Amino acid sequence: MPSRGMPMVTNIWSKVIESGWHKTFSRIVVESTGLLDYSIARDGCNVILEAAGAAANMPEGLIEVNDGLVGSVLLEQSGPDRLTVRILAEHPAECLVEVTEGIPVRTSVILDRSFLVSLLEGRRIVIDPGHGGNDAGGKGPVNLLEKNVVMPIAANLKRLFEQADAEVLLTRNADVYVPPSGRAEVAEREKADLFISIHTYSSKSSKVGGAAVLYGPHPGSADLAGHIKEELVKKLKLRDRGTGMGRECAALKNMPSVTVEVVTITNWVEEGLLRSPTFHRKAAEGIFNGVKNYFARQANI
Repeated sequence: MPSRGMPMVTNIWSKVIESGWHKTFSRIVVESTGLLDYSIARDGCNVILEAAGAAANMPEGLIEVNDGLVGSVLLEQSGPDRLTVRILAEHPAECLVEVTEGIPVRTSVILDRSFLVSLLEGRRIVIDPGHGGNDAGGKGPVNLLEKNVVMPIAANLKRLFEQADAEVLLTRNADVYVPPSGRAEVAEREKADLFISIHTYSSKSSKVGGAAVLYGPHPGSADLAGHIKEELVKKLKLRDRGTGMGRECAALKNMPSVTVEVVTITNWVEEGLLRSPTFHRKAAEGIFNGVKNYFARQANI
């Protein structure tokens, strides 16, 4: 049993923060009822915070993060008076700890995301929000239009890539129609490293749902699609509809290209998800994480 007066950890949460010019960090915040007597250790890429004389007043176990650098956080009551917070990072990162007193006390482990910049800096990425103008795309049961919902996802994805110093171009910035040939021309003209088209899926049955990623003819496209699909499903917790050859990117033979069907818009539940800005952000994070993993694999990291 925790002794009276022992600091209790009540919450753990995370956020990606920006500080200065294109400098981003993953911040893992441990909230507690009092100051923690902590020490920090490293185990490969992972950061381990040990707190003596502390106990958990929240469920132990794994907390998913999936922010591109931190995969998850593991909270363990490792002894009657010892608490362990393991920050499971996917890549190397320098870290520091900041403590903010108050109610609650916040002990923040801050990890530098420079590794992501090293992977993506200078990469040219074309993001294609599907449909537009008189081409509405799919329509949900409550009349949500595909051409509208792909725009905020594209905007969030653009911001994530720009945080990592990638060069990003959208094929459309407004509700206008761009023919498929025009979208491909943008990517070819810019000599893009990647082409990512954002769509939803439509089905005659409202019971069908889930996410899928289709790929173009370039040899790297299938690998890119696999990485994006894995991370998107992980982030959104939707049914995995898999990967396959798609026609949207058929003309793009000089670069890896994918069509990301983020959700099934004709599914009642998934149309509802598309109304949430939080869902737009998570979808963009899933796509970003997949692209990051693709480039890390290309670099054998």
